[in-house]
Amino acid sequence: MDNEDRESNHLAADTFMPMMMEAFHDGLREVASLSRWLLATLVVINGAATISMLPLRMPTDAKLGAAFAFLVGILAALAAGIWSLYVFKQVSIAAGTMLGYWLTVASDGPRLAALEATMKRHLDQAIGSRATHVLVFVSMTAFVIGCALVVWGMISRGGML
Repeated sequence: MDNEDRESNHLAADTFMPMMMEAFHDGLREVASLSRWLLATLVVINGAATISMLPLRMPTDAKLGAAFAFLVGILAALAAGIWSLYVFKQVSIAAGTMLGYWLTVASDGPRLAALEATMKRHLDQAIGSRATHVLVFVSMTAFVIGCALVVWGMISRGGML
C-alpha cells in the first residue's frame, strides 16, 4: 500500500467513523422512542376500546368481532415493539462490524468496497424495517375495524347502555 492510499484510507476512516457512530446513536434513540411509542399508544388505544365497549348493548357477534379486532391490534402492537428490539440487535451487530472495519482501515488496513456496500445495505434494511411498518399498520387497521364493528353493533341495536 503506497503512502497516498494510506492517507486516503486514514482520511476515509477519520471521516466515516464519527458519522457512523452518530448515525448509530441517532438510530438507537429513534428505535427506543418508536418502541415505547408503539407499545404505549397502540396497546392503550386498543385496550381502552375493548374495555369501553363491554357495557354497550349490541349483538354478541358484533361485540365479539370488535373485541377480537382490538385484541389483534394489541398483539400486533406488541409484536411491533418486540420486532423493533430484534431490529436494534441487528443494527448493533452491523455497527460493531462497521466500527471494527473502519478501525482496521485507520490502522493501514485495506478498504473493501464490497464489504462497505454490504454493511450499508444491512444497516439500511435494519433501520427501515418493513415488518415493523406492517405490524403498525395491522394494529391501526384492527383498531379501525373494531371501531366500525362497535358502531355497527350500536346502530343495529339502538346503541343504548
